[in-house]
Amino acid sequence: MKKYLNTLILFGSLAFLIMWVDRIVYKGEELKYNYFFLMFALAGFLFYTYRRGLQKIKEKEEEEKKNSKGKKPKRKTK
Repeated sequence: MKKYLNTLILFGSLAFLIMWVDRIVYKGEELKYNYFFLMFALAGFLFYTYRRGLQKIKEKEEEEKKNSKGKKPKRKTK
């Protein structure tokens, strides 16, 4: 479910970026009327990278827990 949400966030951000480019480049409208498209696109991309980073950290922690359960703790000898 989380992967679907991340995908929706990514493609929603891409859609806002495409709408911004369409209005600025092809229709020749001023930036002040379409600035929010650019900001929504940027915020969406940043939120996507944040969620993806959290997911990678969580996967790494789960992998470390799996690896630590199978190994015996090392004893220090003098």
